[in-house]
Amino acid sequence: MQLTPRQQQDMGLPFVLDRLLPLSPLGRELKRALRPYGRAEKEALLRELNNLDRALSLQGEPALDRFLQGLMQLRDIRGTLSRLGARPLDAVELFELKRYLLLLRSLAADFERLQAKAGFEGLALRDAPEALAILDPEGSGNPAFSLRSDWSEDLAAVRGEKGALEREIARAAGEAKDALLAQRTQLVAREAAAEAALCARLCDRLSPYAPALRESMDALGRLDLLLAKAALARELGGVKPKITDRALSFTDMIHPAIDHRLKTQGEAFTPLSIALSPGAAVLMGANMGGKSVCLKTLALNVYLTHCGLFPLAKEAQVPFFDGLCLVRGEGEDGQEGLSSFGGELMAAHEAALAVQKGFCLVLFDEFARGTNPTEAVKFQQGALAYFDRSGAVCLFVTHYEAVAGKARRRFLTRGIQGLDLAEGRRMIEAGADKLSVLRRFMDYGIEEVSASAVPQRALAVAELMGVEAGLLSSIRREYITGED
Repeated sequence: MQLTPRQQQDMGLPFVLDRLLPLSPLGRELKRALRPYGRAEKEALLRELNNLDRALSLQGEPALDRFLQGLMQLRDIRGTLSRLGARPLDAVELFELKRYLLLLRSLAADFERLQAKAGFEGLALRDAPEALAILDPEGSGNPAFSLRSDWSEDLAAVRGEKGALEREIARAAGEAKDALLAQRTQLVAREAAAEAALCARLCDRLSPYAPALRESMDALGRLDLLLAKAALARELGGVKPKITDRALSFTDMIHPAIDHRLKTQGEAFTPLSIALSPGAAVLMGANMGGKSVCLKTLALNVYLTHCGLFPLAKEAQVPFFDGLCLVRGEGEDGQEGLSSFGGELMAAHEAALAVQKGFCLVLFDEFARGTNPTEAVKFQQGALAYFDRSGAVCLFVTHYEAVAGKARRRFLTRGIQGLDLAEGRRMIEAGADKLSVLRRFMDYGIEEVSASAVPQRALAVAELMGVEAGLLSSIRREYITGED
């Protein structure tokens, strides 16, 4: 279920990911690698969604606040851990390791409290007290680190000699001092060798713990991303989806980017509800009625689910799809020189191949809009029949009733509802923007209808927009006479 960066952008995915905020470099790395789970990873996806639901139950837990604060202090020392055993670490690297071991002790204690309440599946975080004892034998908990003289007889001896020599240097002068300084250079080299030998011995003792410590870092990265997903679900209003065999449905789903933009304008996003099953359905409605928004909202929420994130709805039932195919005109392709119609054809071709390989969700936004209406109807009808037979879940946005009549199911954006032309005109005359007035009477909700029930509401829009009287009269006459 891979989408191009352009499709992800158009779908609104960056808006969501910008608000997914892991606290550690490990969590941020996992976020960058976020992708839909593959068919072979279905059980892993189910486990992730269950764990996300359990993470939401931890809101307000003191241990959670401490754990999050600890994640903010976490540094990525996987490079240091990978070198442990391959070569001796130096004092700086051992300091980093000690600091991590102390942080791990605190994080593991808080995780134990969280785990007791949440019961995460497949997630474990273990302390390493034996490794910490090697670098902090007194158990002081002090994150500072140095190679102590009492850890090595050789190091203690050479440092004792160097200390005595430095006291002599402080009293000496002239050539005698120069000779002593030359001796000190030799002692410094011996001290460095003794320190290196001590580091090697410490690393020999620490190296058996390296695999477990790498596992703990990986676990912390997964926990960080999981808790960031929970924070995102609280912020945007996500819900745990039910993973179904074939049925797809959302109750009151939203598109967060569009919802955010509308709220800044003092307006509100109309939650969308739709239920689909294998086969081809159509979605009709007036221009500006929200058909394309419905496709984007549906695609985004299905994609989020397959990435182990909660969809933004009150209720959600989502099958495990092998592919998500978006077929829409996107203008010229600067790299391949394809027209909008050519781009649609290639996208439809890829969708046809995808449904032959697995169970897919296929979304068409006015397929073949780049050609003439007569051929567009033929293309849409042919595609509708093909994907209806494919066993995929398909939704076609179309303006053509001839296409809708051949669909298994038909949906309609409600469009203009309760339009008061007189009130609308008064608002426009008072200086209100025509489009904002139109949106006031627009219902972006979706309802399922029969083929014969698909209404035409474009005339009401034209009347409100104040189309020139003669032109409007001619259009209205066509509605009355029914002439083609």
